[in-house]
Amino acid sequence: MTALFQFEQDGRYALRRIPMIVRFNLDAIGIRFDFPAWAVLTREERQELVDLPCTTDAQKARYRQRILDMLASHAELPDLGLEDIAVDSDPPWCSTTVPADVVDTLSELDLPIPTDVHWQALSDLQRFVLIKLTRRGHKNANLQAALDEFGLNEDGIA
Repeated sequence: MTALFQFEQDGRYALRRIPMIVRFNLDAIGIRFDFPAWAVLTREERQELVDLPCTTDAQKARYRQRILDMLASHAELPDLGLEDIAVDSDPPWCSTTVPADVVDTLSELDLPIPTDVHWQALSDLQRFVLIKLTRRGHKNANLQAALDEFGLNEDGIA
């Protein structure tokens, strides 16, 4: 399970929650689903979604179809929360500057704010994670652990 971050592995079943790599891929293919949809998938299906590549257009099409196939047998369940969303052609995690919402949330929580150079050194997935973990109304439970894992603690941002 190399695609999972350390902060996502809390000692129990690591795929209990929707991992960030899957959330990232869902945004890339224009699908949103909630925990009830994730909960109906088997362990093997969940792991497949973690491992399945989703970079090229062909891979994204396969990823999308695979999710739809996995959930097709559960289509009668009303609470799956599966919906099509627009794919952002210029997502904020591709920005070369730290988004204002990330800066604002980190500042409010008195956490280290990465410089644009540090931001650019992160992978798209790591930037996606920080954007998701700093959203308004988010509990921020894993934010400090993510900052530490990405080398963005006080020591890493001197």
